[in-house]
Amino acid sequence: MAENQNEEVRVEGPGDENRSIFSYVNPFYGHIGLGEKLLFTKYFATLTRAGISVLRSMGTLSRQMKTWRFRKVIWDTKVDVEGGMPLHVCFKRNEDIFGLLYSNLIKVGEESGRLYNVLERLSALLERQIAIRRRVIGAMTYPLIISFVALGVVLFLMLFVIPQFANLFQQFGQELPWITQVVIDTSSFLGNNVLNILAAGLAFVVVMYQIGQTTRGHYAFDWIRLRIPVFGSLSQKYIVALYSRNLATLFESGINIITAMKISNEAIENYIIRDSLQDVVKEVEGGIPIARALAKINIMPELSTQMIEVGEESGNLDEMLEKVAEFYEDEINFLIDQITALVEPAFIVVIGVIVGIIVLAMYLPIFRMARVVTGGSTAGGALPGAM
Repeated sequence: MAENQNEEVRVEGPGDENRSIFSYVNPFYGHIGLGEKLLFTKYFATLTRAGISVLRSMGTLSRQMKTWRFRKVIWDTKVDVEGGMPLHVCFKRNEDIFGLLYSNLIKVGEESGRLYNVLERLSALLERQIAIRRRVIGAMTYPLIISFVALGVVLFLMLFVIPQFANLFQQFGQELPWITQVVIDTSSFLGNNVLNILAAGLAFVVVMYQIGQTTRGHYAFDWIRLRIPVFGSLSQKYIVALYSRNLATLFESGINIITAMKISNEAIENYIIRDSLQDVVKEVEGGIPIARALAKINIMPELSTQMIEVGEESGNLDEMLEKVAEFYEDEINFLIDQITALVEPAFIVVIGVIVGIIVLAMYLPIFRMARVVTGGSTAGGALPGAM
């Protein structure tokens, strides 16, 4: 019997025979994104609604997920549940993947016998989070993409086009306008040091990444992110919307407000805001109303804190937190639309000015030589008449 069980595990489990060779050399292969967690949650909800047991659902899902690491985690969860461990404890053991919010809501679903409802709520929460996150990341990366395109155009001109003009001008041996000389000197410097510049850029990125992995570096970068014009405000609004939505979901599920706030804080990636929200928890634990404690840290406008205050007084805190989240999501969408509308024309103008300066610098000597040639021809044609 034991041999049959072992055989079943060997066949059904996500063993190394199902693992891509690429996963052994790619350090990012095991990354489990929000999209895959959403897919798992939706599948799990569907199977639960159909009356399929948790054990059978885990066995099925362990073979459906894309990431090998995720498949193994789900299979291990099946084995642990089969051994008598509660489902929410299994998820809590993989907190780095699911997070505290996920495991706590699963606990509520298990204890209330409404696991399907909780999974549906988690699916809706993840869908909203993914949608708003994609828009925020898209708004932040769009200027970077345009910047790289602009940089590529300028580098192409500097490394391949300008040297051709420089050789042409050298043949004539004339003194060049200062703007032309500056462009040619810049092109020559880039051409002679392109590998050194690339190496320095790569080293800078690696050093910044390593600094960002330290606690002090993380704090420093988070502080900088919040103070970048426009994008700092966008980042803060996204964090507050996520926090409000998570807090509303937890509180609505029956988790007490202090615990819900602590769990919601753990989902905040920005250390600066997370520390401020931890101070809010301490204030609330000391008996201060949530709205008043939030007003002290100045991460929400007065309108939002007043809405939360009304929710506290009326007993509809979860509903008001949902409205605050919706308010911030609307603000985010409006801000992203503004960024998209302004960034593209602004970058077109900037690229046009840069390319225009380069073109002007290259053609100024040509215009000057043309005038000299034209002037010489005119003078040559006038001599016979003078005689």
